[in-house]
Amino acid sequence: MSRKLASVQRIIDIRPIQGADFIEVAKVLGWECVVKKSDGFKVGDLVVYVEVDSIVPDRPEFDFLRERKFKVKTIKLRGQVSQGLVLPLSILPKGNYKEGDDVTNILGITKYDPQAELEQKLMEERKQINKKRIYKFLSRTPFIRRILPKRKTYKFPEFIKKTDEDRIQLYPNICEEYKDLTFSVTEKLDGQSATYFLLKNTKKIFGLFPKTNYIFGVCSRNLYLPKENNSSYWKIAKKYNIRNVLEKLIGNNDYIVLQGEIIGPGIQGNKYQLSDYDFYVFNYIYPHTQFNTIEAKNVLEPYGIKVVPILEDMKLKPTIQEMVEYSKGKSKLLPIEREGIVIRNYEKNLSFKVVNPDFLLTNDE
Repeated sequence: MSRKLASVQRIIDIRPIQGADFIEVAKVLGWECVVKKSDGFKVGDLVVYVEVDSIVPDRPEFDFLRERKFKVKTIKLRGQVSQGLVLPLSILPKGNYKEGDDVTNILGITKYDPQAELEQKLMEERKQINKKRIYKFLSRTPFIRRILPKRKTYKFPEFIKKTDEDRIQLYPNICEEYKDLTFSVTEKLDGQSATYFLLKNTKKIFGLFPKTNYIFGVCSRNLYLPKENNSSYWKIAKKYNIRNVLEKLIGNNDYIVLQGEIIGPGIQGNKYQLSDYDFYVFNYIYPHTQFNTIEAKNVLEPYGIKVVPILEDMKLKPTIQEMVEYSKGKSKLLPIEREGIVIRNYEKNLSFKVVNPDFLLTNDE
């Protein structure tokens, strides 16, 4: 399911900003957004909410974002952090809209996603290889097509869940709903998501003698990268000898999966000032089993593979705004603003991210 970058939502609160005569704060879902008083928004109004990290189209109604290259960023006005845009329903074509409607495509809004741009580049490189004239020529004959090597696919494996957690603000009642649960808290690192898996493939020779081999997979956040290349994903696989480690750990399981964050040169501005790529695991998974971060740490560190920084176990704060305040702090890797936190409850299979607004403001994101 595609993400709702723009949706119809209801204003649940409006409050003044101290010392500001022309602006105020509107609350939508768990987000706080600065709006103009002259817009006349009221509690209960249906509006269009546009998430941060969205790219709006080059249209007159969005001209105020031209200097920001039409990107919706976290900003601070009169000391108030604002995340997202609150727009009147009149920005939409005429129609009957209800709360929760996805209007992303109607408004032509796309996601700002540097990692997706890298993935697109990898796909284009593969397409160019597949367009080689000799392959194209030979493929015209059905018999030849059957004996030619099959082209590799970029489709992400269906048995693995992708790694992009929702932001806590999308669930305004979460703090009350899960107040009795204990969550594990880890630092959210600012890098690129990677997935490595080993899939057991057991065949019988002549139908009698079982032979087991393994399919080793390297994936970006959205793509399976079957052919070894010079990308950061494959460099990490070789640096940490991940296939060999997974073969030692798979045991009697049908598959094993490691998911984590790659950081280093050329990735998100290399905020951690590394001279080489590094990798931090946040998911260690067998079929029907996901180990918590401490369990993963105990298993993986003897093989030289690190896990993301572990902060503590905790109950949720009473409000989302208190959770946002809790997300602030310095990274465990370097004394800079950390990107935020990820909170997980393994028994309920719940996970959310809380992004540190100070990090976004410092890095103009």
